[in-house]
Amino acid sequence: MPAERRHLTRSLMLVLLPLLLVITGCSSIPTSGPVGVIAADDGSDAAEPLIFNPLGPTEDAEPGALLESFITAGRGAAGDYEIARDYLTEEFAEQWQPEERILVYNASPQISATPVEGVFQIQLEVEGTIDAEGIRTSAAATTTESVTAEMVLDADGQWRITSIPNGIMIASDEADLLLKTYSLYFYSSSFEHWVPDVRWFVNRTAIAANIVEAMLEGPAPYLQGSVTSAFPESTTLGVESVPIVSGTATVDLSADILQDTSDLVRQQMQQQLRANLAGLNTVNSVQMTVGQPVDLGEDVPHPDLIVPTGDLPVGNEQIVVSGNELFLYQADQTVPIGAVPTVASLDPQDPAMSLTGTDFAFLNGNRTRLHTTGPEREVLIAATGRSLTAPSFDPDNWVWTASTGADGQGGTVTAVPPGGTQDSAVTVIAPWLADVAVLELRVSRDGSRALVVTEQDGVSRVLLAGIIRNNDRTPQSLTTPRELFASGPVNTAKWVSEDLVIVAETSAEAQVIPEFLGLDGSSEALAPLEGIIHISAGTGPTAIFAGTPEGVRNRVGDTWSDQPVEGVADPAFPG
Repeated sequence: MPAERRHLTRSLMLVLLPLLLVITGCSSIPTSGPVGVIAADDGSDAAEPLIFNPLGPTEDAEPGALLESFITAGRGAAGDYEIARDYLTEEFAEQWQPEERILVYNASPQISATPVEGVFQIQLEVEGTIDAEGIRTSAAATTTESVTAEMVLDADGQWRITSIPNGIMIASDEADLLLKTYSLYFYSSSFEHWVPDVRWFVNRTAIAANIVEAMLEGPAPYLQGSVTSAFPESTTLGVESVPIVSGTATVDLSADILQDTSDLVRQQMQQQLRANLAGLNTVNSVQMTVGQPVDLGEDVPHPDLIVPTGDLPVGNEQIVVSGNELFLYQADQTVPIGAVPTVASLDPQDPAMSLTGTDFAFLNGNRTRLHTTGPEREVLIAATGRSLTAPSFDPDNWVWTASTGADGQGGTVTAVPPGGTQDSAVTVIAPWLADVAVLELRVSRDGSRALVVTEQDGVSRVLLAGIIRNNDRTPQSLTTPRELFASGPVNTAKWVSEDLVIVAETSAEAQVIPEFLGLDGSSEALAPLEGIIHISAGTGPTAIFAGTPEGVRNRVGDTWSDQPVEGVADPAFPG
């Protein structure tokens, strides 16, 4: 699905979700009958699963041809992959787990016999793999993998597979038909934001159970410690299905889930289930049960229940540098920032504005000092370092930057509390930055993730890490990241939405082709533009601005505005 359509659909879903929860939460909940039903919108672009009917084994097929047909049969999930299981021996068919690992490949598989009778190798050019929880790991270009299959002749003289690794193999050009990307949602550590965890599932009627089971298993590794779930780690489904009857999804959970839980926790569980199933167009409401409907308490919503925001919009106003001063910028016009002191002597560049619009930060001309200021406030030195990255504000108004050691290696991440200085700044632990230069650091609008661009030996990487905080919300460390793969070198990156970023290799003279990278592994090249030296991204893929030596241009449809707005530089949306 194109990045823009995907963004608009998910944005609409999460804009409506808090309203629906509040409206429903204000209704009375009966003490008997179907307790805890929350109305859901059906604004999903999820299509009904396509039914594939692959052929079973051909009589007297040679081993190589049988393996080719087995790979094709993996497209058919009907009957728990009953057609694909026909290619296996009866004993092995009972053991084989088709969705334990999904291997997405590019070129046609190459099948060859080995010197050992009945043993064959399947060689594949791998685009990515998906594990049992739907977590996709993209592979670098030209990655290959060899799969070993063992075959025997059965009692009827037909070749059957007696051993092959669990999982199925899907061609990349069929992945969009056979698989569905879906965002699980976990709470931010403050419970104020939904944080997406993009997964891939086989597109079939049992997808609701896959979604709930994956959510109960917990977040992807890179998010562990940075987000939270209302459900205890040991929670499982009471039955291995989530039936949907007349639009109501019934989620039956393991019996021990309610032990020592408060009304607030149970309502947080219900709210999280609702957020995770809201994207299915077959679901209009969600009911949580443990054998019988769960009592959410007398106070619904609970006074302490926070309704999280999802995909936080950042408005249309940006901060820019114009005439060596900080200005607000909107609709091609600059507006002075009231009561902010002059910064002209500091040669400001790469300004930033907090999500609340009340705090500002910028770098000095040689990128060795991070300054902060605001209305009726003096200009403070918040951090110092070498080759500081452009500042980024999180939802708690901490301002972040990263520096690189004198030898061009050894990235250090610094976070400064609101109104803080060098003395109150904290170093955020990230051992994986020890041998690299940090080119960009951007905190997500939910405050739970850091988008980082690094470079080592001329090779750039786009990385996504979770932010772990102390109980008082002080940033503590970055998790081991996952990688997003761009089509070329990158030196800048910005958040576009909760699950979409834009990257580019900027250049004052050369043609630059920015690229959207989805957290689902998708990518989309934008129209080229000569001389992009700065990029800013607002709410969604239409709010993209490019700074050039001549001024600022904005994205218009699939191209760029004809004339730059002169006299402004380094635009940045809040965050």
